[in-house]
Amino acid sequence: MFGTILLIDDDNATNYLHKHYLQEWNICERVMSAEDGRIALDLINGTPDLFSLSNNLILLDINMPVMNGFEFLQEYEKLCPSKKADSLFVMLTTELSTEYQQRANQILDINGFVKKPLTQEDLTEQVRLNSKVKFV
Repeated sequence: MFGTILLIDDDNATNYLHKHYLQEWNICERVMSAEDGRIALDLINGTPDLFSLSNNLILLDINMPVMNGFEFLQEYEKLCPSKKADSLFVMLTTELSTEYQQRANQILDINGFVKKPLTQEDLTEQVRLNSKVKFV
């Protein structure tokens, strides 16, 4: 089971749907969301206990205004260690281009890709491949 799952996606409908699914699947203690990378960084910096539970997950959209997924990861790396989570990063995308995959493969924090909309099977598979976390 996850502690906190942070959804970072500029589409409010997608965040709403994914939050509903995650709560329905009962796989985490809490779900938080942010509409872009900048808002997510503000949330992380402004919520001291955001990642206080273990086994956190960040589901990160690639294409967003203000700060996209790759830019978020660059800024996240600069945070002090106490703000960071033991997170598994999974990039959310509607289309997985070769360019995105090559770029993502250069970033160690990215553990996998899941196509939108999120399904329990896809998420479970990414966790199985990239994490010690087990679904109950």
